[in-house]
Amino acid sequence: MEYKYTGIILNKRDVGETDRIYTIYTLEGGKIRSLAKGIRKPEAKLASSLENITLADITIVRTKGLGKITGSIIENSFPNLKNDCDALLEVFSSIGVFDKLVDLESADDRIFNLLKEYFEVADICARKNLREKHQLLRLGFMAKFMFELGYAVGVDSCAACGSVLSRGSLGFSSKHGGVLCEKCACGGKFLAIPISVNAVKIMRLFLRSKMSSLYKIQALQKDLASVRIAIEDFSRWNM
Repeated sequence: MEYKYTGIILNKRDVGETDRIYTIYTLEGGKIRSLAKGIRKPEAKLASSLENITLADITIVRTKGLGKITGSIIENSFPNLKNDCDALLEVFSSIGVFDKLVDLESADDRIFNLLKEYFEVADICARKNLREKHQLLRLGFMAKFMFELGYAVGVDSCAACGSVLSRGSLGFSSKHGGVLCEKCACGGKFLAIPISVNAVKIMRLFLRSKMSSLYKIQALQKDLASVRIAIEDFSRWNM
């Protein structure tokens, strides 16, 4: 039976002498894996349209198992992104976490559109040579992605006691799911990572802004480093 998908190529793995298995996040079926026969042969026509970080219309014939990719038409290859090493490092880091957290064959159009928008904005920043924005985009994407999965980062009140967050020595606890007030962070009762007040403000902006506007956020490197430590720890906790 033939199936048609709009999908984003996440990664690929060589099998046999000339074949590859592709992991694709699709609008219609969520994350799927499928086989491309003979794709590593020099004359293979589909190889160029099945590169990592490519949005394509993909045809798969499936009777059992993984099925076989028989067609692929590129919608967006994100060429600027692919020519920017800094951008690629950040995007591949995101894809690694994304692949671990998303289950097979669980479609979610919000997650598909979020991933698509992330690549689109990263491509724009690469075209404009805004290299300092790629880490910001990755962290913003991760915060929004975790929210869509149901792992929202608590940034509006203390994740332990529920009190209003004020300026002071704040902490971050992945176990409790967010930011801790000064009393909980410094009282020794909870294990917390120090986090700056500005880093908390940045995470609030991540969750309240559209993906397409995240690159406009202005952040000092020290505050972005604080955000990175918190979000990466939160991601590992939920893997």
